Amino acid sequence: MLERACKVVLATAFVLGIATAPASAQDFEGKNVTAVDFRYQGDRAAVDEARLRNYIQLRAGSTYMTDTVDSDIKSLYESGFVDDVRVLAEPVGNGVRVVYEVVPRSEIVGVGFVGNSVFSDTKLAKASELKAGGALSDQMILDARDNLENHYEEAGYPDVSISYRVQPAATGSGSELIFIIDEGQKNEIRDIRFEGNNTFDDRTLRRQMSVKEKGLLSFFTKAGRFEVDQLDADLDAVLDYYRSKGYLRASSPGVRREPVGDGRVDLVIPVNEGEKYTVKGVGFGKMSVFSEDELYPAMTLQGGDAYNSKKMRADMTTIRSYYGSRGYADAEVTPDIRDAGPNQVNVIYRISEGRRFRVGSVNIQGNIKTQDRVIRREVPLKPDDYFNSVELDTTKSRLDGLQYFSDVQVSSSPSGRGGGYRDVDIMVEERRTGSISAGIGFSSIDNIVGFVNLEQSNFDIMNPWSFTGGGQRFAMNLRLGSERTDFGISLTEPWFLGRQLALTGELFYRDSQYFSDFYEQTNAGAAVSIRKPLTERTYLRAEYRIENVEIDLDPGVAVLSAASVGRGGPPSLLLPEAGDYLRSALSANWIYDSRDALIETREGSKLDVGVSVAGTFLGGDVDTYGLTIRGQQYWNLKWDSILSLNGELAFVDATSGTVPVFDRLYLGGARTLRGFEFRDVGPRDPVTGEVVGGQSLGFLSVEYTVPIIDNVRLAAFYDLGFVNGSAWDPDPSDLYHDIGIGVRLKLPVSPVPIALDYAFPIESPDPIADQGGRFNFSLSYEY
Repeated sequence: MLERACKVVLATAFVLGIATAPASAQDFEGKNVTAVDFRYQGDRAAVDEARLRNYIQLRAGSTYMTDTVDSDIKSLYESGFVDDVRVLAEPVGNGVRVVYEVVPRSEIVGVGFVGNSVFSDTKLAKASELKAGGALSDQMILDARDNLENHYEEAGYPDVSISYRVQPAATGSGSELIFIIDEGQKNEIRDIRFEGNNTFDDRTLRRQMSVKEKGLLSFFTKAGRFEVDQLDADLDAVLDYYRSKGYLRASSPGVRREPVGDGRVDLVIPVNEGEKYTVKGVGFGKMSVFSEDELYPAMTLQGGDAYNSKKMRADMTTIRSYYGSRGYADAEVTPDIRDAGPNQVNVIYRISEGRRFRVGSVNIQGNIKTQDRVIRREVPLKPDDYFNSVELDTTKSRLDGLQYFSDVQVSSSPSGRGGGYRDVDIMVEERRTGSISAGIGFSSIDNIVGFVNLEQSNFDIMNPWSFTGGGQRFAMNLRLGSERTDFGISLTEPWFLGRQLALTGELFYRDSQYFSDFYEQTNAGAAVSIRKPLTERTYLRAEYRIENVEIDLDPGVAVLSAASVGRGGPPSLLLPEAGDYLRSALSANWIYDSRDALIETREGSKLDVGVSVAGTFLGGDVDTYGLTIRGQQYWNLKWDSILSLNGELAFVDATSGTVPVFDRLYLGGARTLRGFEFRDVGPRDPVTGEVVGGQSLGFLSVEYTVPIIDNVRLAAFYDLGFVNGSAWDPDPSDLYHDIGIGVRLKLPVSPVPIALDYAFPIESPDPIADQGGRFNFSLSYEY
């Protein structure tokens, strides 16, 4: 019999050959499901049964629910793999056996194309990403059509129109999918110009658009492509630019295409600028939570300003944030713009406050590997707290920052606890967090380097074999080069003892031959550090490090030193440095960081103040202490150019004896004075001419970069600095200067930009250090 709106047939049971009364859906409601089977009416090979089972919820051992069966039928239809569904239920003892009887969609044995002249059938079949064989769902066909349309649009055919039909195969078995294509005319953008724009020139308005004219670098930038949807968004962006400059009534009848031959078109955008408006006053509608005196100081659009749509939207967001921070999750803000005289308007924010909520529960879905506790500890909102919509954004930002998930959605919904509560709903989609990489690189410091890296950013040391899901960070790396051997292994627990304390342990071995032509330095040891956030932008970091440092001096140094002494000259300053040292040290750093990104920073600043002490009282045989102050400042200027300022002031001294060569300060190379060789600025050994480092250092670099094409920026820079031999001596009288240009490349194979620089000294107090222009190559990661 037919039950509800779905096709459910309930079989009758027979006992001793006498039919029982007909069964109804209610007779089976709540009974145990003993089996769930599929029965095919048609080609069983067209759709695999395992695929169909993914669309149903009913399982053997579950409870029979009519609503569940309804939902299963709907899911099977929506899958697109079946043309008809019937459900049969029959009693089995005290339970019920359920059979889904399906008519599968016929098998697609071929894919064809009609109307295509620009691309061959073979190219279109590849672009569709479809493979013949098996049934195709409606969604798979629609995805293939979208792929084909994108393929044409990328080739400059914005008006392409594609439909499809399914027809019986010529062989008489299965079906064929035929795409019917109307290619339209090729349209590449030769020029974009505006009409009626008296206030802003064409170049200024074109910068508001994502669609670009075809140029010499279009092969890389894809400029010149005609994208209808993007062009609509660009027109809105141009008009919004006008409105952000006071032109409240700016409008346009739309974009006009003018063919110029050879498949090229000019885009002409008429603009009606209207008059420029000034804001006479800003006010608020009826409020009970806040007063005007509380909100008005936070507004960026104020009386006397030119009307600005961007500021108005920002102020609306600010008002919602104020309310959201007090628990008013449903507060809405509507701008009421009213004429207030010639070319003047009043802006009144009408606020629907809603009611105040508390947090009901925090619901997490989608995490397969990552433990709930790892996600919950990043959520500042707890059950029974007053609901705070600002903290929803904080939660999303924190979870995105973990980089455990390819997608993070944070929202709120009515709570089962009642009308005064809102639940926090978190939906995540896991991403791969482990990686193994190997390769060969090149550096201007140590030439060719081979490397192997093993990383897991969502590590769990308590989860053997899988070792994932605990939110810890594990890294192991090996680098072998012509002048280096590095090995390191580290583990970080970001929430040590359940608190927001990041505890890191590290083991390392580094054999560095590129530090000097006259000695080889080897560092081997361990370190443990802890990091504690103080505010949103500041944190403290403390570290204990113990390491054995070996300085292996070239035998030739002794020979040169003896010859110098024999001539009545001084001995080499490097001779006393040879040997093994045990360095046991403590350090502490206070860091303020407001940068908008660690890589390719555009705005913000960073200040790092650190002190360190190494001594026999810690069990070592090196007695030194030091102070380091590092700072960075970034400004995002016109045309997305970036001006940056990097500086450092550092001092090191010894409580007894002298500061060993490995604790001294150096400048020169790709990250400091780029016009000089690596570590080639500082006091020199009078015998070998090798730089032996100083005890006071100052450095400043100014860099300006501008975008050329996507992922490529041109840089110009100026560096200056000094290294003095005495401690606590910031005298800049011996300043080294260089100037240069460079390129910043962001390649798909590299997570950080590659820096290519050419610099040359413009002043060098030490003539030996001035060796002319130099190329530098490095990964431009965080300073």
